[in-house]
Amino acid sequence: MSEKTFLTRIRQFVLAAGIMFSFVYLFLPFLTKSCSPLQHMAECLEETGIDPSRYYYTDVEQVQEGELYLRSVLEDQN
Repeated sequence: MSEKTFLTRIRQFVLAAGIMFSFVYLFLPFLTKSCSPLQHMAECLEETGIDPSRYYYTDVEQVQEGELYLRSVLEDQN
């Protein structure tokens, strides 16, 4: 098994990164704009101020409402 040269590995990395960035910043926005359900979801996210890249939402009002509801349901069961 032959080792790849440093230049070949750098070239492959740049190519893979370019493909990934093209997919994320060119293809996905194009897909979102061309598909009306996706466009509607994106508009709703912008209107409510939800950042879809976050894992846990603490500053969104709906999260607080959901948490209060779950706490009340769990307390009622005990």
